[in-house]
Amino acid sequence: MRIRKLKEGDIGKIVAMIHDVMGPGDAKKALQDIRISLDKHTYRFEEFYVVEINGEIVAAGGFWSLKYDPNIARLDWFVVPKKHQRHGFGKMLLNFIVNEAKKRKLKLILAEVSDGKAYATARQFLLRNGFEKKSLIRNYWEDGSGVICFIRRI
Repeated sequence: MRIRKLKEGDIGKIVAMIHDVMGPGDAKKALQDIRISLDKHTYRFEEFYVVEINGEIVAAGGFWSLKYDPNIARLDWFVVPKKHQRHGFGKMLLNFIVNEAKKRKLKLILAEVSDGKAYATARQFLLRNGFEKKSLIRNYWEDGSGVICFIRRI
């Protein structure tokens, strides 16, 4: 098992994972966002990783920071396929990302998650892994669902 940086050939697999776990609307948005991860950008940094076992991606996610906000990173498109949930792959990847954030001397990691029913597992995962719920913004997403903001101090 290994964790490595995203490659162009991974994008289709990750978008399919997001489609399965989060739905087609999020998969479409993720496709656009993840492609940006491979391009040059105005971020201070943006990195996307996968956990791979025997060529199969069992978890994926990234984090990024804006140049004007250098102490804060945002968790991005963090996903574990349903059949691989509750096997520790998400925790492993999150711990890896937190360690990368520490190396960069960041102070906070933010995560934004829909308040929709389909995201209950994601919210529970964040709470179990050191994130605190800080705010709810109702009617945030296009489908009318709200966004819950979580933070983890590092």
